[in-house]
Amino acid sequence: MDSLKEIVSFMNINSRLDLKAVSVSHVLSLTGSADGRILIYKCPEVVEELLKLTSDKEGTIAKDALLAIVNLSADEDGAKMILDKAPNIVVECTKFILDENYPLADAWAMVLSNVSRTEWLAERVIDDIEQSSEKNLLERLVSAFTRNGFNKQNCNLNYLGPIFSNLSQTSKGRTMLCNPKTSLLSRLLPFIHHEESVIRRGGAIGLLKNICFDSSRHSWLLMNDDVDVLSYILLPLAGPEEYTTEENDMFPTDLQYLDADKKREVDPDLRKMLLESLAQLCATRQARDFLRSKGTYEILRELHKFECTDEGDRACLLACENVVDILIRTEEEIGEDNLKELEIPDDIVDKIEKMDANLIEK
Repeated sequence: MDSLKEIVSFMNINSRLDLKAVSVSHVLSLTGSADGRILIYKCPEVVEELLKLTSDKEGTIAKDALLAIVNLSADEDGAKMILDKAPNIVVECTKFILDENYPLADAWAMVLSNVSRTEWLAERVIDDIEQSSEKNLLERLVSAFTRNGFNKQNCNLNYLGPIFSNLSQTSKGRTMLCNPKTSLLSRLLPFIHHEESVIRRGGAIGLLKNICFDSSRHSWLLMNDDVDVLSYILLPLAGPEEYTTEENDMFPTDLQYLDADKKREVDPDLRKMLLESLAQLCATRQARDFLRSKGTYEILRELHKFECTDEGDRACLLACENVVDILIRTEEEIGEDNLKELEIPDDIVDKIEKMDANLIEK
């Protein structure tokens, strides 16, 4: 700790170049381990100096300081400290991300993704975005994400995807992203099928899953042609299987008569998130009837067969069965219009979770 405090004196932005370079490089190496990060959290002056050094005139020092901030922000404690020490960090991040010629935009996107990862910190971030004097920050971030080659320094801005997912954890974030006037959700949903980047796909799927938790939006999500989330969910879950003419006629247009080389989403975690989105959409009777009418069960029937093979995943298999168990029941058997209004005792929830965990393990 004493040596770390000694290093802080060399990290001043006005210090000699060689001293700054060595000290920042050492701190960066510390941030690569959990023990090193814990040590730094006990000396918040280090974080303060790192934040200042991200704007150092020497590019190497600025980059090392920024990478250290990326590592520190990956922990919840570090993310909170950074937000506390730099109240304007959210606006600073967006400024660099939206600079088409800034070479470290990806690193700043990672910082913003990290500091918004937990729901309570995402609340702070979305408030900062909304209250910023810079207008339409969220819309501008979506535009940068959706415009091919936005950054002229070969930054891909993939980590904007997780940022949108993180912000959608909050009620205010969902409202902003689902605003029909800006069409932000409709612009982001196509990245569920983005083959080039699992980070982008994961961000778009995480965004969709979070929005599906709000049953008051289900009718709009499913039955608005400008949104049509069911097609976006089912297409990655569908494989090359053949269906009868009657079944194909049920499917959304994008799922009818798929090619023989159609591939499913390869990442099991993303398949599971899509299935969990479907499970949320099963909350209301109107949505359940819509899912049945569009051949959701028929797609899941074939997915279930796939998840039972060596290529499949046990957690996905269970998630698939959970949705199927609802869809194959009649509404008379279900007996509730909105399943979210059911009160399940905590001890029953615990038993179900333990049963699910045991099934996945077996």
